[in-house]
Amino acid sequence: MIRPRAKPKVAIEEPTSVPEEPVEQEEPRERDTLQRATGWIRRSLNLGKKPLFPDTTEEPSPEGNPSTGEASKGAPLGDEQTQEMSLFDIHQAQDVPGEKPRRLEAPLRFVLKFDTGLSVTVGDRPGVVGVRQDTDDVELHRIYVKDPTDSIAMEHIEFGVTDGVFWVKDLNTASGTIVQEPGSRSLQCIPYDTYSLVRSSIVTLGTVSFTLH
Repeated sequence: MIRPRAKPKVAIEEPTSVPEEPVEQEEPRERDTLQRATGWIRRSLNLGKKPLFPDTTEEPSPEGNPSTGEASKGAPLGDEQTQEMSLFDIHQAQDVPGEKPRRLEAPLRFVLKFDTGLSVTVGDRPGVVGVRQDTDDVELHRIYVKDPTDSIAMEHIEFGVTDGVFWVKDLNTASGTIVQEPGSRSLQCIPYDTYSLVRSSIVTLGTVSFTLH
C-alpha cells in the first residue's frame, strides 16, 4: 500500500507594518504675517489714536528663541495699547492743506478835478472843501481852494464815501452849492442834506466847480 506524500507546509509571511514617521506641523507663518498686516492697517486707519510704543523694526520669529525657550518679542500692538492723539498730532497726520489767502481789494478812490487846474484824489476819509488852510488836521481831508471872488466859504462843503458812493453836503453857505449828474438838471443843495453822486457829476461852489472822476 502506497501512502500519499505529505504536502510541505508553506510559511505565510505576515505583512510587516512600516512605522509612520511623525509629520512635523509647520508653524502658520502665513497667518502670523496676515495678522501683522491687518493689525498695522487697523492702527493706520485709527486717526484718533497713536501707539504707546513704536513698532519694532526686526521681524519677530514665530518659533521664538530655541536656545532660551522664550517667546519672541515685538508682537503687533493691539487696540488696547493706544492712547488719544492731540489736536497737533491729528493735524500733522491728516496733513490738512491751509486755506488760500484771500485777495485784497484795492481801496476805492475818487478824483476831484477843479476848473482852476487843481486835481485831488480822495479815499474813504471824509473831508471839507473851502478856503481855509489847515494842514494839521488828521481827521479830515481838507482841500484848499483859491477864490479871488470870495464866493467860497471857509468850509463850504463836506464830502465822504459811504458803501462806495461819493456824497457831498453844503455847510449852510451864502452862495450855496449846486450839483448836476450826467443827463440830469442842476439841483440846488439844501444845507446839511447829503447828496449822493455818480462819476462825471459836476459840483459848483460859488464861482468854482469840480468834476467827480
